[in-house]
This record gives sequence, C-alpha cells and structure tokens, in this order.
Amino acid sequence: MAQVYDQWTKKVPDGKDDEGNTKYKTVRTERWGSGKRWLARWDEDGRRVSKAFDVKKAAEFFLSRTVTEQADGTYIAKANREITLAEVWPIWWATKAAKSKSLRDGYQAAWRHIEPRWGKKACAEISRAAVAAWLPTITGRYKDEKGDPLPLGESSLRKVMIVLHGVLETAVEERIILSNPVKMKDAPRQRETARRYLSVVEVDRLRGVMPHPEAQFVIDTLVQTGVRPGEAFGFQVGDLDSMRGRCRVSRDVDAQGGADDTKTGRHRDVPVGGDLLLDLENEAEGRDRGEWLLRMPDGRGWTLPRWRTIWEKAVEDAGLADLDTYELRHTAASLAIHSGANVKTVQRMLGHRSAAMTLDIYGHLWDEELDALPQRMSEHMKAERQRFEQRRQRAARHQSDTKTA
Repeated sequence: MAQVYDQWTKKVPDGKDDEGNTKYKTVRTERWGSGKRWLARWDEDGRRVSKAFDVKKAAEFFLSRTVTEQADGTYIAKANREITLAEVWPIWWATKAAKSKSLRDGYQAAWRHIEPRWGKKACAEISRAAVAAWLPTITGRYKDEKGDPLPLGESSLRKVMIVLHGVLETAVEERIILSNPVKMKDAPRQRETARRYLSVVEVDRLRGVMPHPEAQFVIDTLVQTGVRPGEAFGFQVGDLDSMRGRCRVSRDVDAQGGADDTKTGRHRDVPVGGDLLLDLENEAEGRDRGEWLLRMPDGRGWTLPRWRTIWEKAVEDAGLADLDTYELRHTAASLAIHSGANVKTVQRMLGHRSAAMTLDIYGHLWDEELDALPQRMSEHMKAERQRFEQRRQRAARHQSDTKTA
C-alpha cells in the first residue's frame, strides 16, 4: 500500500475511553527536528521502498504520481532513478567500439568536459535548462591575451552535446529515465566557414616552396584526388591499381602513425591519372604491398604532426597564411567541378554519404558553371550548324558523282 508517514511523531496508547476503547495521543519521536519529516512508502517489485520529503504535500504528490506511473506502465524503479551519468557512460561507450579511433578520441575529449559537471549527477536529476545554462561556461585549452581560458569552440560544443545526448539516450533505453532532457536543437549551430579554393597558380606556388620532392608528392596527391590528409598518409602500395587508374581509400593514419579506419567507416576508390599515376607507379615499384605509398625522405610514413611542421613553414613562404591542409580537398573538388565532373562523380571521389551532401557543400561551384553555359551552348549550336552544312555538301557531292557515273 502506498502511504505517507510522519517520521517526527507517532501515536501511543493513552488509556481507555468511556466505552473501553484504547485512546491514542501524538508524541514526538527520537527523529523530531532531524532530517526530512515526511516519508513516502510504496511497493516496487514485491518490496517496500521509500523516499523522504520536507513537505507533506510534496510527498503526497510524488506518491500519487508514482501510483499513476505504475498503473500506466511509465514507472521508473527507484533504484534506477539514482543511477548517475558516469554509471551509464560505459554502456554508451561500448556501443562505439567499432568507430574510428579519431572519432572515439573526440568523444573522449567531450566526456572530459561533461564528467566533472554531470558525472556524479543522477540522470533523473539532469534538466534541459541546467544543461543550456552550463554550455556557455565551458572553456577550452586556448587562452586570451590576459591568460584567461577562451570559451569552447562551436564545433567542440556540438560534440559535447552529441555525447551528453547519446549517454542520456542510453539511459532512456535502459529504463533509467523516461525521456531525454537534452535536445540537440539547443546546441550552438556550427557556423559555416568560408571555404578556400586555391587557383592553379597558388597550388604551383605552394608546391614550389616545399622542402623536398616527397612533400611535393603529398601536395600533388591531395589536390588531384581530394582525399583527406590522413587518408593520403594511409595509402599502401597494394591500394594502387595502375591498370584501372584507381587508388583505394581503406584507412586513415592517426597522430602516432597507426592505421585507423576512415572517418566515415567506408572505403572507396579515387581516380588517379596523368603524371600523378606515373609518379605513384614509380613510387610503388619493387615494394611490398603493405608499405606506406607516400613516404618521408627518411622512409618513414607521414603523420599529421610530421606534416604540420613542414606545412606551416610552406604556407608562410608561399604567402598563403592561415591555409589549412584540408582546404586542398576543397581545391580538388573545385578543380573536378570546373573540369566538367557531375555531382555524383564528385560525391564518389570525396566519399560523401550522398549527392545531396556534396551539393550542400559545393553546389555554388556548379552555379558558377552557369556563367559559362551560354557560351558553350552557342558554340555547340554553331558546331551543329557546321556539321549539318557539311553533311548537306557531302550529300550533294555524292549525288553529283552518281549522276556523272
């Protein structure tokens, strides 16, 4: 039976009334004035459980809601209500075992922001308003001129929200909470950064300041294939198919030089041809299939930290300040589009999940192609007229030759 008890008082016998019935009076218990006064008690899976309150009405309201939830099947066990976010984290984390190392590293970094504030908090006590108020207070490792930590960037904040939302979604699945209090729409929107597309002249200038041919080779590969830097460093000799003019994107290389899965977890072939294909064939000749295809001058494979040292000096020498290696991927997409590639081809080359994603990112580059369309149409129509006239002239000559014969 569900009932609210007063822990500060109790009824004790106080003699008999005129009819011989036992009378009772209310006296203070040893708990008088200590702790919460009102105790809600109810049955849960065949055992008695309880929760204390300061105010009687709060205890009655809680008990009434508990009875209703038990009746309609939405009840969450008292033991589950006390489970903390840190206790749910390992369950959620176990579901990410098949993800790439770089993605899991990002989740771990986000959890390091979440755990100090919410780790010991019961999932049932986390509210949407509290999370929204907390987000702007998170700081990163960078500092301003005064040495004060700067707020966490929008991209990192979204990753924090993704992890927090994911862990609480697991709590819902495990019947620890009824619904997820964290809403992804409360996460700050990541602003779209201006994409930088290098001209061919700028690519040549950047290539020219590289300290050795091996670094130039990296530039050529990134610009002509559109692969991510880690994917390029993950090419192995066996990934090159010279006959088809393809290179297989099968892995990524992490900061320590270890092989990891690709960002999307999927593999793809990218086209290679011309001088790049010849250079790749020469680089692969006589080597084992499992060796890194792109190498440093000392024979070691590339990693992002090793590349970054060369890159930072090169972009400064080339007068291309603040250029990120990833922007060579944008440049590759631009070159492919202006060379006549359709959206599906660019999608396959870049490894996007859908053509819609490719259009969302690079659709404006196809819009620029509209400027050239009228001239191309005019040239096409002129060529067709010339072809038609040549066909007529040829037919006339053939008819004349027939009559002469």
